[in-house]
Amino acid sequence: MRSLWILLVVLLGISSAQYENRLLVGFQETQAIYPDGGTTTPFGPAQLIAQALGLGYLETSSRVYLSLGSMVAVFYITEDGNRAASVGAAYRSQGSVWVPVRQLAANLDLLYRNDYGASVLALKPAQLISIKRVVVGGAERYVLSFDRDVQVRFVSGNPPRLALIGVTQTPTPPDSTLSFNQTDWGSELLLPPGTDPPRLFFLPRQVIVQRGSSGHPPVVVLDAGHGGDDTGVIVGKLAEKDLTLSVVQRLQRLLQARGLEVVLTRSSDKAVPLLARAQYASSAQVFLSVHAAAGNQTHIYSYPEVQTLRLLEKGRELFSKTPDNQKQILERYVAAPGSAARFAQGVSQALAGVAIASVVSQDAMYVLSQAGGAAVMVEMGFESLRSTQGRAQAASALAKAVFSYLGLPEAQPASPTKPGGVKP
Repeated sequence: MRSLWILLVVLLGISSAQYENRLLVGFQETQAIYPDGGTTTPFGPAQLIAQALGLGYLETSSRVYLSLGSMVAVFYITEDGNRAASVGAAYRSQGSVWVPVRQLAANLDLLYRNDYGASVLALKPAQLISIKRVVVGGAERYVLSFDRDVQVRFVSGNPPRLALIGVTQTPTPPDSTLSFNQTDWGSELLLPPGTDPPRLFFLPRQVIVQRGSSGHPPVVVLDAGHGGDDTGVIVGKLAEKDLTLSVVQRLQRLLQARGLEVVLTRSSDKAVPLLARAQYASSAQVFLSVHAAAGNQTHIYSYPEVQTLRLLEKGRELFSKTPDNQKQILERYVAAPGSAARFAQGVSQALAGVAIASVVSQDAMYVLSQAGGAAVMVEMGFESLRSTQGRAQAASALAKAVFSYLGLPEAQPASPTKPGGVKP
């Protein structure tokens, strides 16, 4: 009898060992690793996890981003396995980036459990609660409300088919022009045919599908970097958060004077999450994020022309197929390829006109990643922004670049005005 118990214990131990390094992601099976050599902090391959669960994915040299609906999990990347396990960072090894599975599940509200030593990661079932159709001017919107954040992707263009990943319950369509299909990965929503390319907006527990033009003037979103407890760089008595807000508020007045619709990500000294800043960018034809850095160097960044995150899939491939008389409508929702780079060069040229030299490059910054229009981040040297005159000159140059990009004529010189109490 004792021999039988020993045999059972050995067999169970072997069985458990066979499962220890397994990671089940959705319907796929892969390997889990333990960077610190232990057995309590499993890491999984980030890109495979994103593909298996339909998550948005973006990888840079120093960070990796995975997104589900409006939620984003950000991990710094290290090649030190012990550090990755201790601080919850991503781990670069074997030519891939690995992320801590438990922390990813907590950040994106995923299902995580351990079955006999095997880690299991999956989407939690979601329910589509309601669909509302709203028409504003020439714009048609379908507002999809869910009981949790979900991932939605376009499957085909016309008629539009949307994949509602992980959505297992759907309501009765509000009209006969909508229909649902159940699939292995969730649900599929079919919208009525239309001539305008749809556009997706992700909000907490909501996804907005918009088509058509509202007939409004171009929307310019200005993002003053940092704010609140996040002061940014401090040089002497000057804080980056104050300099950026000062430049942005001056720029706002110049743009509004030309009839442009201007939205600020912050209009006071308050903290704004990175995700919220990026979501603002998704509704802009022009998005300009202003930062500052110690010294004289000014850097201008645009986002690389690659489709690596869900909201980059805006329909750029449609430009070659769109008649010239309809491209103006398309450009309200997604800029033509190369637009951000062209805008960045325009910013550089305008700054050069006020004796501010700059370096133009591309970088996969998350704040720029969800922009359908031309999105640029400007990091100006403190020395250019120390004085009131310097900040006014910077705002004037940035305004000139925006006008040039939008094809607006040069503005007539205005009489000097007081800053209106803008700090600093």
